[in-house]
Amino acid sequence: MVKRLRWFISGTGVGIGASIWAHKKIKAKLEQLTPLAVTRSAVDSALRIKDRFTTAMGDARVEAAVTEAALRKEMGLDPKRRSQAK
Repeated sequence: MVKRLRWFISGTGVGIGASIWAHKKIKAKLEQLTPLAVTRSAVDSALRIKDRFTTAMGDARVEAAVTEAALRKEMGLDPKRRSQAK
């Protein structure tokens, strides 16, 4: 009898604990799916992409300027003039 009571209480405790855990997980997931949360996530993603793009473009401009200067120096062109064709 004592064994059965112990297993019953243990099972009940585990069941209650699992129910509380599942309830918290479901509630957190539902809060992530509200229109405001989805919008906020989309805006944050767009801002991160914009920042990465801006950084990449800045790096590309610097690399292009360095490469252009090296090519002008290698070809013996005047660095102050942008085009020799004129």
